[in-house]
Amino acid sequence: MLIKDRARDEAEQARAKYWDGVFPVDPVKIAVALGMNVYTAVLPEGESGRIVKEQGKPAEIYLAVDEPDRRQNYTCAHELGHWFERRIQEDDEYSFVDHRDDSQPKDAHEWFAEWFAAYLLMPTKEFIDAVDDGLTVDRLTRRFGVTPTAARNRARNLGVSIDRG
Repeated sequence: MLIKDRARDEAEQARAKYWDGVFPVDPVKIAVALGMNVYTAVLPEGESGRIVKEQGKPAEIYLAVDEPDRRQNYTCAHELGHWFERRIQEDDEYSFVDHRDDSQPKDAHEWFAEWFAAYLLMPTKEFIDAVDDGLTVDRLTRRFGVTPTAARNRARNLGVSIDRG
């Protein structure tokens, strides 16, 4: 199974089990429902978030306190993606640090987390329906609780246009 397909399946299952059906999806609520601790914190320069999982202890997600809410929302969903991916691998001890810039190449762990976050926060059908309804980038970001960059990336990956002139 492709990484993005596995990430989609995991995100859909998480949404089905832990989401209240109201947009935007709240990944913090999902993380807490799964037994994780989520904190906002002052992180090193350039770091947007991290997840730390020590053996036998709950995972801890740290979100950069100086990031806008929508960026924190996406970062939390991304960190959740790491948790789901490591759970599939039955790994009980790991950590991932995510940086603000995308200059570093992504490995399979990062791709899974990226796809997971996109599918969790911007489900395919609902995103395409919103685009078809004429929602602007600004309205899409508010509806799905993501940044304009995340919305544009999702649209590009789905082959739909959201930048109308």
